[in-house]
Amino acid sequence: MSQTVSATASPARTRAAESSAVVAERPPYLWAFGMGVLVFALYAFTLAPTTAFWDTSEYIATAHILGIPHPPGNPLFVLLARAWELVLAPFGLSVAVRVNLFSALMGSLAAGFWFLVAHRILGFFTPSEWVRRIGAGAAVLVSATAFTVWNQSNVNEKVYTVSLFTIALLSWLVFLWRDHVEEHRGRSDRRWHDDNMLLLMGYILALSVANHLMAFLAAPALLIFILMTRAQSLLNWRLYAWAVPFAVLGLSVHLYLPIRSGLDPIINEAAPVCSSIGEALQSIVTFGNYGCPDLSAALAREQYAKPPVSERLAPFSAQMANYFQYFDWQWARSIQGRIGYFAFGRVPLTLLFVALGLFGALEHWRRDRKSFAYIATLFGTLSVGLVFYLNFKYGYGQVQALGLSFDLSEVRERDYFFLV
Repeated sequence: MSQTVSATASPARTRAAESSAVVAERPPYLWAFGMGVLVFALYAFTLAPTTAFWDTSEYIATAHILGIPHPPGNPLFVLLARAWELVLAPFGLSVAVRVNLFSALMGSLAAGFWFLVAHRILGFFTPSEWVRRIGAGAAVLVSATAFTVWNQSNVNEKVYTVSLFTIALLSWLVFLWRDHVEEHRGRSDRRWHDDNMLLLMGYILALSVANHLMAFLAAPALLIFILMTRAQSLLNWRLYAWAVPFAVLGLSVHLYLPIRSGLDPIINEAAPVCSSIGEALQSIVTFGNYGCPDLSAALAREQYAKPPVSERLAPFSAQMANYFQYFDWQWARSIQGRIGYFAFGRVPLTLLFVALGLFGALEHWRRDRKSFAYIATLFGTLSVGLVFYLNFKYGYGQVQALGLSFDLSEVRERDYFFLV
């Protein structure tokens, strides 16, 4: 009987032992750097040589002159892109190429951190270092060449590659935090060090709001992962005492908006001028609910006048169909219409990726529930949750297929919102 129990329990103990060994390993930062360089080279080789349609010229110009783009103003993007542009100034590249390369940089940095995340998750599947490296590398190359990711990393049409990088960075940090917790479980002298990592993640979340709210959507997944790993970390009052000033510090980047607006730049959309720094801070920390009227209007995106989510601008089923249309673009969009002989293969190829994803998700759930819960929550928030919250009209391509009036559709395709 004891031998039977031992034989039954041994696979679980083996996996636990292998997981502990993986935790003790040094992460493959050099390999992650190499993957980032490879992806950056791909993006640079296929880079847009100048500006493009929609918001591209606006963001290139505002980065170059330190201006203010359309609300909410994206101050973190403007400052980072301007700093990057100055770094590349001695190389004689055009302004458009320099700012486009900033998007390529953000996309490639995200690829490096996704490599680390995938490599860590594969530690629950196999102890083989080479299998994990090859698997993580394949995952990164597939995700980096998905249509929307590649498109947004080739030309600086939006600010979403910064959000992609931020979510990848936060994902790696929370996995690293878990490894530290499990490696030093029971040691009180390490607890404050681990809480410092939570503070860093909180600061990055607050800072990311100055680029776009998308990165903040990682918060539910982070919270669930922390609760499943060590819930008592959230009972530490010192964590909250330090979190407040760190959050304010991260949000304070928004002060760029009223300060720069007061200097009347050539591009000064919404003109979010405030009478005092205190009034501006009140608008920033309340996300536009109180304080400086002009800054609050910009931060709250009042010009868009979006209805509440309870008033659907299109049936939710149509909104989800539009999401699946964008999903179908990612893996074989160029086949249909460009390579007519192979056009029949687009849908089967998409279904193949879906099947592989579902199989991988099932195996992930079987091998490690905590990291599965994180990835599943992140995916759910940035797909179904985002579709419900954004409450878009019919997709631009949908109204053509359904024969509906263009008044019922968005003015353009919105696949960039689902970049992550």
